[in-house]
Amino acid sequence: MNIFDQNKVCKYCMDEIKPCKDEGLQCFECNQMVHLRCLKRGSVPGGLHGDVFFTYKCTECSASGVEVFIRNKTSWMQIIVLVLYHLREKRPGLARRGFFHWRHHVASFIDKNWDIIFPPDTKMKKKWRGTIAGTLSHFNPFIFVSGTSIFNEPAWWTLKYTSLSPDVITHIHAEMINEKGVLKSKKLKVPSDAELFGKVLTLCVDDQEYLQTFIVNTTQVDIKDDYEKVPVVKKVVRTKRKGPTNSLSNPKKLFKAGTASLDIPIELITEPEEKLQTHPTCTKKEQETERTENIKLYDPFCHYNTSLNKLAYLRGTSLYTKLTGGIRQEPFLSPYSEIYLKPYIRRDTEIFPPWLKLMAEIQLTVNAKYDSEYELPPRAPLDYTYVQPEHIPAINSLCNQFFWPGIDLTDSLKYPDFSCVVLYKRLIVGFAFLVPDVSHTENYMSFCFTRPGWRNCGIGRFMVYHLIQTSLGKDITLNVSINNPALFLYQKFGFKVEKVVLDFYDKYLICDYNDKSKHAFFCRLER
Repeated sequence: MNIFDQNKVCKYCMDEIKPCKDEGLQCFECNQMVHLRCLKRGSVPGGLHGDVFFTYKCTECSASGVEVFIRNKTSWMQIIVLVLYHLREKRPGLARRGFFHWRHHVASFIDKNWDIIFPPDTKMKKKWRGTIAGTLSHFNPFIFVSGTSIFNEPAWWTLKYTSLSPDVITHIHAEMINEKGVLKSKKLKVPSDAELFGKVLTLCVDDQEYLQTFIVNTTQVDIKDDYEKVPVVKKVVRTKRKGPTNSLSNPKKLFKAGTASLDIPIELITEPEEKLQTHPTCTKKEQETERTENIKLYDPFCHYNTSLNKLAYLRGTSLYTKLTGGIRQEPFLSPYSEIYLKPYIRRDTEIFPPWLKLMAEIQLTVNAKYDSEYELPPRAPLDYTYVQPEHIPAINSLCNQFFWPGIDLTDSLKYPDFSCVVLYKRLIVGFAFLVPDVSHTENYMSFCFTRPGWRNCGIGRFMVYHLIQTSLGKDITLNVSINNPALFLYQKFGFKVEKVVLDFYDKYLICDYNDKSKHAFFCRLER
């Protein structure tokens, strides 16, 4: 039976229901189909791409006049296919050559959207993450494809048939199970699951467009290769130079060969490091099976993203880039929530920070000597915006100056919804960031900073208020130094001290600072 020859139409737009391209749900009362794009509520609950695993009742059949969606009980194979299909279509930037990490991408997505993917009565078992790894291995290679041969790591996976939707793959797998049962009942030889799945696939799908399997692009540059550590030198033998050498005959390369990209930071290599990398006796370290140092975890203690390897890059950034940022005039798509964020959160024209007061007094004092009728020019507003790529260099510079060296907040671009950056013209005067979903009921405030001279005028208060509004229904936790007066601001919003963490900043502050305590309060805002 060919899946694409069902000739079903939508009851609203009367257009054809097309599997994999324009799918729909069938009302269990009137048995009529409705396109996912024609649903009255706009999309299915959760908005996962290709999610049709619901028992659906249309508005005409519903007693309340509202569409009813009841999540069907699904297998782990269906769930993983759905998640990989959604990530591939909606978040391709997370992929590594088309592959996704089973723990940091698939399991984290399921953990964050557990209530959406599973029925309400489904309890989370302790070893559910192990079930994901076992399911991927069991259906390899006829449904899932492993990236072991490419990355030498068993943790990266993708769908074999990227054009087939989760509903079609589920239907083909069900037909394969039925076919296997028929062969067993007739006591015939049962082929392997991969052979049987391929046979059923050709019977159900005749369009070659959907039968194309995943192809790895071997020419694509792997960004992670740029962050390999310097090889270990086993033994270096130094010999005296016997005579002059012509250095021009074999010039050294100043930069590594590779595709140039503005998004990839340039690592500055000193001369000793360059010699180590080009020495013939150097050997590379074996790659670890889990590159935890390259993958940012949603852990409050890891999210500070401190890396001393970034110091050379941060110090080499121009002063103009460190100080200024920009504002986009058009909405931009958030990779976290997949909604368009407005260019501005708020524009304040009334606030008058101490630094602007000082500058105004200097202008009046100087110009009054030459022009008694001098008037100050109009003051620019303070713009509260979401974080954008052009803000990151300046924010990193402020963090390295006022917190500790090596901070890199590039990962905050993955969830700009939970950020607030304050600009005066193009000068960044404050920022605050929240790490979403560190647990089922908790978000973590990683940084909240206002530039000196711009404090005590309400900038920090609004940033904290904005982050609280983005986390309705979830607790917010943070760590603050015990001698930081910002604690009183947090207490005004309802944060309460749960415990004192001794030497919390000891692993970040590499030097002794007289004005900074290494102990911290752990505070929580309960919802």
